[in-house]
Amino acid sequence: MSESVQNRIKDKLRKMSKGSIVFISDFSDIGTDTAVRQAMQRLSKKEFIIRLSQGIYYYPKVDKLLGMIKPSADQIAEAIKNRDQARIIPTGSYAQYRLGLTTQIPMNIVYLTDGSPRKVQVGNQKITFKKTNPKSLSVEHALTSLIIQALREIGKENIEQNHLNQIKDIIEKSNESKKIRENIKYAPVWIQKHILNVLNSYDNE
Repeated sequence: MSESVQNRIKDKLRKMSKGSIVFISDFSDIGTDTAVRQAMQRLSKKEFIIRLSQGIYYYPKVDKLLGMIKPSADQIAEAIKNRDQARIIPTGSYAQYRLGLTTQIPMNIVYLTDGSPRKVQVGNQKITFKKTNPKSLSVEHALTSLIIQALREIGKENIEQNHLNQIKDIIEKSNESKKIRENIKYAPVWIQKHILNVLNSYDNE
């Protein structure tokens, strides 16, 4: 029976794209949680799949030159978001990295979510999903959300002109100034003022 569950899981995985992130629950149609978990553990030992964290596995994508392509934190977070039917936004130093204000990838990546709070340890990197209120997730425009969260992390008293110049360049390259102007109203007043000044200087050039 267990061998049958394992083979059926392998068949289902082969129909997926290489690089997919999967969960025990993705195979609930094949067997019980216990049977699926045991089969996934065996497939992991054979390196047919890679165990990322408890209950989370990766169907590896392999490049001839680079070897196995490891999934990014965003891929893992997106997969968890879709499974939980939740909303997430990057925050803290990871928002700064995503925005391009820093090149250093933080070891502790934090997302705000309206789903279940959890921590996922993937190698040396920790991905934390922090429960928040709906208002904090009201900005649906991705770039505006990153700008707000990145400036929150820097802090009102620490904002310097070089930060605003970097954000101005990012907005110019994005061609999304109209969307940002529409959505920045959800930010704290001090962030609104900074970004509206940036947008006005950009529009008046």
